[in-house]
Amino acid sequence: MDQLYYVVNAARDLALDSDFQACYDIVMASGGLEVEAWINFTVFTAICFDLDHQPEPEQFLFVLEECCDARRDQQAAQPSE
Repeated sequence: MDQLYYVVNAARDLALDSDFQACYDIVMASGGLEVEAWINFTVFTAICFDLDHQPEPEQFLFVLEECCDARRDQQAAQPSE
C-alpha cells in the first residue's frame, strides 16, 4: 500500500491542477502492482461486510486520499538530506 500512496502522490505532483480523483484515475489506468494491491484491499475489505452494508466506492477513495495526504505530510516533515 505504501507504493500505492507513492504513485498516487507522484501523479498529484505531476498534475498540480488536477483533483485527487483525476490522479487516482491516471494511476488506475496504468495498472501494475500498486493497482493490484488497491483492488485486493478493496475486495477484501468489502467482503467483510454484508452485501446490504458494503462501503460505497467513494468511501474507499476518501480513505485513500486521507492516507495519501498523511504520507505527503509525513514526508514534508522529514528533513531533507
